[in-house]
Amino acid sequence: MKPRHLLVSSCLSLFATATLAAQEDAPAPLTEQQRAAHVLSRLAYGPRPGEIDRLVEMGVDVWLKEQFSDKASADPRLAERMSEFQTLSMGIAECISFTATPPTDKPSVADQRLARRKNRIPMEELMESIAFRAVFSERQATEVMAEFWRNHFNVSFTKGQDIYPQMPDYEREVIQKHVWGSFPDMLTASATHPAMLNYLDNSLSRRPPSKQQLAELERRTKRKTGSEERATEAVQIASQRGLNENYGRELLELHTLGVDNFYKQKDVIAVAECLTGWTIDGGREGTRKYVFDPDMHVDGNKQVLGKLVREDKDGGPGQGMDLLEMLGKHKGTADFIAMKMVRFLVADVPPENLVEQVAKTYRKTDGDMTAMVQTIVESEEFWDPSNVRSKFKTPYEFIISSLRVTGCEIGSLGELERYLVAMGQPIYNCDDPTGYYDTSDVWLDPGVMALRWEFAVDLANGKVDAVAIPDAFYDQVPADVPPRLWQHHLTQLILPGGAGARTRAALATVTSEYLEKKKVLDLFQLGPELVGLLLGSPEFQQQ
Repeated sequence: MKPRHLLVSSCLSLFATATLAAQEDAPAPLTEQQRAAHVLSRLAYGPRPGEIDRLVEMGVDVWLKEQFSDKASADPRLAERMSEFQTLSMGIAECISFTATPPTDKPSVADQRLARRKNRIPMEELMESIAFRAVFSERQATEVMAEFWRNHFNVSFTKGQDIYPQMPDYEREVIQKHVWGSFPDMLTASATHPAMLNYLDNSLSRRPPSKQQLAELERRTKRKTGSEERATEAVQIASQRGLNENYGRELLELHTLGVDNFYKQKDVIAVAECLTGWTIDGGREGTRKYVFDPDMHVDGNKQVLGKLVREDKDGGPGQGMDLLEMLGKHKGTADFIAMKMVRFLVADVPPENLVEQVAKTYRKTDGDMTAMVQTIVESEEFWDPSNVRSKFKTPYEFIISSLRVTGCEIGSLGELERYLVAMGQPIYNCDDPTGYYDTSDVWLDPGVMALRWEFAVDLANGKVDAVAIPDAFYDQVPADVPPRLWQHHLTQLILPGGAGARTRAALATVTSEYLEKKKVLDLFQLGPELVGLLLGSPEFQQQ
């Protein structure tokens, strides 16, 4: 259809020009309506129907205060959905037991299919539950910041089936539990969680075997098997076991100091040595919990970032704990976390003055994450009109905001994963330890924009399984409004910041063609066409 092709072209080119125009102008300070729309785009996944007006009525500052409280979301739809998931509240051992299938000598095809299906339940339930909370939770800032920390402390289902039953516990005990706590606490929680130990292979990191240990292994294997060849093979395998730098490097590079900040390769090695023995105990019951194994630990004091990290006199994990404490208090960590938070909530090029203020808050409060976010939202930079709609939605943010702005009725979000896979951002499926990026240069791609357009059209026309835009959404358009003005009312509902000239032209073209062909005027026929255009528009991709 011609209008759709017109807007697809607009989607691929208009975002950059719209952003530049916004930056070049010197607009007036934000009105209260604009402040409400802005805060719902940054500390929420966009407004639900009527939510901007509700914020204006209650006061944006009052809404923000509520967002930082410990009060849970009271939305009954969310509570009902969460109660349907079986594995979200399970510990790792319980989740392993739940997904296990009785062993059989000769499993049938049906048995194998059942085993695969049960294995996937924790993954599928966790991904769907995260999306449900993002759509329905009244504590939107919690869900937004949880997504930020998921990417900062990234772990991924792509590691393999062993990690599946570990992930619900990771989401609950590392991300949700600490989202408004202190960064050092979340750092420690992530470092000691089996999912992280598994994902970055620290559970395998150990001191290399000594010559005496290898000789003993060779003698023992030869005595047991009577084979010189088997004994030699056992020694070769054992020799390959040793220090694994994966987690040590990512701890410095991604979790605390930032890329190439303050540390050198010798520090990476020392950090990895401090954390040897931090592993996972399978246990007889398959508990899969964090333990410290002194037999795997590289003994002795270590030098990290020019400071001495002493060996634990009691033979425990204290050296690694002291390391984490040191990193949590490091100036470089405060600067790096501040930069990432400001970039996430304010602008792709974070204002340096604000980064310094947030870093100062970090140091003053020992990494209190609530205080850091409050510093950001109380700043002039956060409310600066040049930063309004200056960021670009990730695929996840785009899809969730589409579901929210249209007030969708949702039976299941299982099919959501198909669209996120196509757009390159499935939940908890980023194989790279960096997690998913949140800057426009990563996502402003013609191919991805076309996929966004496909989702917008599918959603508007009821082609997303178990998801539907209700009649109540269209009922917001007054019944006495002439058909040629329907587009204006729908634009106000979906794009509170307004539509650009190309988007308005596409809407007008669709409306004119509809009115020429249809003798009976029906908003529920034209409405989906207009909604698809608006959700796929360049303006809706802006945040």
